[in-house]
Amino acid sequence: MKIFNSDVILGIVVIAGAAVYLWADSRLPVAAMADPLGPKAFPVLVGCGLILSGLILLAEGRKKYRTASGTTHRRRVDMRQVATLCGMLAWTVLYYATFDSVGYLIGTPIFIFGLLCHFHRGKHLVNGLIAIGFTAVAYALFSLLLHVPLPTGPIPI
Repeated sequence: MKIFNSDVILGIVVIAGAAVYLWADSRLPVAAMADPLGPKAFPVLVGCGLILSGLILLAEGRKKYRTASGTTHRRRVDMRQVATLCGMLAWTVLYYATFDSVGYLIGTPIFIFGLLCHFHRGKHLVNGLIAIGFTAVAYALFSLLLHVPLPTGPIPI
């Protein structure tokens, strides 16, 4: 029995999620007066990027399995990695569930800060600055430049 490593499992999950994302995007209606390519281009690019990322993860996982298969031991799934992936999934679901009520400007830096604190422990100032900086740049790009409405939450903008 072959034991899949975490890269292969994550690659399969990413590709499946991207397929569902692209399917849902294809079912969105296009307004009669809007440019037919305009609103659909960005989600399709994101979906294709996700599929490409999943394929890269599959290739890396396959390469790791090949190099490990020449040895007498196989690499088993690390439970810390599984716990980290489950924690990231729960944190992301919480972010999405509260996105409209909390708003972009509050929820996004908290979400990013939480992830950064897990992966870069003890660097709270840098993590906070990165979370706030990314949120500000993304807000300026989408809300101010591209005029994409983002949830405001309790902050009236």
